[in-house]
Amino acid sequence: MSLGERIKQRREILGLSLRALGKQVQVSHTMIRKYEKGEIVPDSQHLIRLSESLQIPIAALLRPGNQRIELDRFSFRTRKLKKREEKQVNGETKEWLERYVQIERMTGIQRTFEMPEGFPRKISSFEEVEQAAEDLRNAWDLGMDPIENLTALLEDKGIKIGIIKGITQFDALSTEYQENPIIVVKDDLPRARQRFSLMHEVGHCLLEAEDGLDEEKVMNRFAGAFLVPAKRVFFELGRKRHKLSPKELLLLKEKYGLSMGAWIYRVKDLGIITEEEFVSIRKFFSSHGWNRKEPGDEVKGERPLYMKAVVLKVHAEGFISTSKAAELLNQSIQTFCSLEGDSDLGHSTLICS
Repeated sequence: MSLGERIKQRREILGLSLRALGKQVQVSHTMIRKYEKGEIVPDSQHLIRLSESLQIPIAALLRPGNQRIELDRFSFRTRKLKKREEKQVNGETKEWLERYVQIERMTGIQRTFEMPEGFPRKISSFEEVEQAAEDLRNAWDLGMDPIENLTALLEDKGIKIGIIKGITQFDALSTEYQENPIIVVKDDLPRARQRFSLMHEVGHCLLEAEDGLDEEKVMNRFAGAFLVPAKRVFFELGRKRHKLSPKELLLLKEKYGLSMGAWIYRVKDLGIITEEEFVSIRKFFSSHGWNRKEPGDEVKGERPLYMKAVVLKVHAEGFISTSKAAELLNQSIQTFCSLEGDSDLGHSTLICS
């Protein structure tokens, strides 16, 4: 990817018009267009301003792209996105993945996804969805207990997971790169919502809903069934209930990382409560505003760590410079050389000198 292409990509990611970026960089919108087309190369002063405005280190802005990233089969978990927002999501996904792929090539460290035995599979009923979720747990030797860190589990299985910012209507997407699954989720999602979105997208990677089944409902059912298998639901709540305590649901949310709202669907789907009781509970949630924000949503989502861990490893061993490590993580050198939440560089001078 050329410098001009990267300027355009970052501008679209941030949702800036040519005129808006030109104003920040103190040049005309026509000059920005010439930068993007490669007709003119910005001088050092304007390169610094572009770096600041586009929120990307200069080294990353100048990084050569050895291979154009082409993604296949996008699947979004979102409300309807505008074309501008789709372009932002697509651009930021490609920018993140480009750095990810470069890290793998530089280090030779790569985790490859292996399709679990019995997958991918076609689904013709919701009973088959339940079985698919149980089979995946068995294939990955997980048992039936709560999964403490879903993001780490999926990364260990070779699924590349990224975090992007700025699209309010967007929760997650899945796609493929060189036949390996890619999942990207929105930054700052509550933990339970993030985990559900991740497994919803895993469903898109492993399952195919046959004619007559709503694909999104299939993936939602799969996400709930994987996070809380039917046996655990019956263990926690019994086979029949007429009422559910909000405090009870909140405890289950904390234990399994599945939202209170998703628990209500889970117990309805398994016949523990009737359709009428389900509607009544939903109305109660709506009256308290819990259909938009639940108790416990202040718990932050899990963070993908694999990509960062590889960079820190090869940097500590001296295989890449501090500036290169910061560039690959899209950070300033100061941020890279400080502990999280700590601006004292003295803690890091041993390896960041």
